[in-house]
Amino acid sequence: MSANKMTKCTTNWDTKLFLIAGVFMLVNTVCLWLRHFSGYQMSLLWAAVPAIIGLAASVLGILKLYPRVSIQAPLYARGGAYFAYGSSASLLIAAIWIFISSVFGEGISDSRSFGFSLLIGSFMICMVLSFIFNAAAFLVNRVTRSIGLLLLIPVTCWGAMFAVIITQGFNAGLSLDFYTNGVIGCAFLLIAFVTAKTGQAIIR
Repeated sequence: MSANKMTKCTTNWDTKLFLIAGVFMLVNTVCLWLRHFSGYQMSLLWAAVPAIIGLAASVLGILKLYPRVSIQAPLYARGGAYFAYGSSASLLIAAIWIFISSVFGEGISDSRSFGFSLLIGSFMICMVLSFIFNAAAFLVNRVTRSIGLLLLIPVTCWGAMFAVIITQGFNAGLSLDFYTNGVIGCAFLLIAFVTAKTGQAIIR
């Protein structure tokens, strides 16, 4: 396969994955608001599933972005890929946990166990680091700088959540999902738009 064809294939996949991630993060935001403000007792699973799909798609999108920066910033690109794999593993285990708890247990309660909280914490740390490394890789090149800046938007949102978790507790930090997930969803959609627009100009 030629370099141009490989680039086109990669561009198609990273664009589609971030588009999926953005849509599902916005669906998650809508579900969270409906669950909180409507009188209907909606299961948290309705909000959790879109978030899991959205975040999983964004992680895969990060991995598909690797060829774009593997030459211009190989160290940052490899670091981002490694942390993306780590966040994928944590998210997969958390998804299985949620499914088992919902089907065979009493559903997802607001008071999460220590093990589940540890999984979420591990996922968030690896996710943030993967975005930071990839943002740094994209920022070193003028052509890809806009993607790097967009990747910093989720990092900023997660940083705000970390700050609230440290100062006010884990549940208070997660409550920011009502606002941050919508912003993150929009950022993912913008990343999809920019990757589609730049196309083969990123790698020659």
